[in-house]
Amino acid sequence: MTFAEMWEVDVPIQHPDGHHTGIHVFTGLASDRGAALAAARSVVDEALEHLHHGRDIPIPEHPRIDWAARGLRPGWELRWENAQAHPIT
Repeated sequence: MTFAEMWEVDVPIQHPDGHHTGIHVFTGLASDRGAALAAARSVVDEALEHLHHGRDIPIPEHPRIDWAARGLRPGWELRWENAQAHPIT
């Protein structure tokens, strides 16, 4: 049996102007690094779909443990190839 623990996924972001950068931080429960990265990508896809249809980004039922994309900056490029994931201890 695999147990979930809290993970943080830090994804570098870049504004379309190429001059502004930052990090978008995602947190939530996952069983391992791969699951954490997949969960972060999934909530981004869901958030962008909502925004595309003029809806608000979903707020999770359990915001301290459920993955969410609050604060996502539409139009900014997420650099998933440089994402870092680590368990939160």
